[in-house]
Amino acid sequence: MSNFYKILFVITSLILLSASVWAAVDTKIKFDGQTYNLSNPETKTEKFVYLLKDENIGNWHTQIYSEFMNNSQNATEAAAEFAYQIQKENPQAVVLLYPEAATLGYITFPTDKKFYTYNCMVFKSENNGVKKLGYSKRFYASSNGGENGARTAAILFAEKNNKKYMEMINKLAKK
Repeated sequence: MSNFYKILFVITSLILLSASVWAAVDTKIKFDGQTYNLSNPETKTEKFVYLLKDENIGNWHTQIYSEFMNNSQNATEAAAEFAYQIQKENPQAVVLLYPEAATLGYITFPTDKKFYTYNCMVFKSENNGVKKLGYSKRFYASSNGGENGARTAAILFAEKNNKKYMEMINKLAKK
């Protein structure tokens, strides 16, 4: 009978813990003068994606995302490993790593080059892992005069706005 109560205690604790994690998740984030809505409130993972109104996970232009990585303890190492993985998976990606701030900015694209995506991301060490928080903006070939236009638009956006968005995402991560 003692084991029954131990198991019941563990199950109850897990339920309460997951409820408290859920309660801590914001359903809306204000960022750069716009409101981003949580697109996956029913998620069973610790990755949350925020999109603008009328956008969805399959078709979006800007997004905010947050993920807790419990397999990592050091934000600087997590940022460096993530930068390495990006370049390994997409050798033509442009990646700017700022190790002292555990921050990176990068541009990626799928093999069909239907869009180019600018990303900036900050890694923050927390209690039992690292929190990754990021901002992404896509530049679609269909609305930028083709593949070269989308690539150029992403590069120009990154050159002009990288510092601004890195500072903003870093500020958001401190909340």
